Amino acid sequence: YVALRQLFFGSISANLMYVYSTEIFLGQKFKTDGVQIGVGGLLSKQLRASVTYNTGNAIYYSAAPYQGLRNRVSASVIYQPTENIELNSSLIYSDFHRSSDGEKIYDYPIIREKLTYQMNRYLFLRGIVEYNKYRRRLLTDFLASFTYIPGTVAHIGYGSLYERIQWDAPSNSYRNNDQFFESQRGLFFKMSYLWRL
Repeated sequence: YVALRQLFFGSISANLMYVYSTEIFLGQKFKTDGVQIGVGGLLSKQLRASVTYNTGNAIYYSAAPYQGLRNRVSASVIYQPTENIELNSSLIYSDFHRSSDGEKIYDYPIIREKLTYQMNRYLFLRGIVEYNKYRRRLLTDFLASFTYIPGTVAHIGYGSLYERIQWDAPSNSYRNNDQFFESQRGLFFKMSYLWRL
C-alpha cells in the first residue's frame, strides 16, 4: 500500500492512503483495492472532530458473489463543555453498487449519540441512542455506575429496542410500519466487591 500523512495547523491531521489488494472467494478472484482519506483533530479545547472516507472495489458475499464498488463515510464529533460532561456524536454510512450495471444494492447508515456525565468521583451516568436506518431499529441504553473503590462497583442499566414493524394477524407475521414499536427491553443490576486479605 501507499500512504501519505501530513500535519497542519498544529492540532489537525490529514492522511491519504491507497491499498492494492485482491481476494479469492468461492474460487473466484475479486478486486478489493481502495483509497482512504481522513482529516481530524482538536478544533478547540472543548471540541474534537474527524471524518474518514473510503472508496474502492469490494465483494458482494453470497452463494453467487459478484464484484462491486463500495463507499464508506465515518464522522465523529466529541464535545466536552466541562470536565465531567462529554457528548459524542457519530455517523457511519456505507453503500454498495454492482459493478456490472451500477445498481445500488444497499446503503447502511447508522447514527449514534452518547452522553456521559461524571457526577463525582464515585457516580457515573451514561445514555446512548442509536438509529440503524437499514434495519429500521432504534436502540436506547442507559447506565448508572457507582465505584466506591477500584474493584467495588455497582451497575444498573436499562435498554430498549424499537423497530418500525407491526404484527399482521392475517399473515401471522411482522410487516414494516412508519411508527416505532418496542420489541425488546431489559433491566440489569450487577455488583462486585473487592475483598482484600
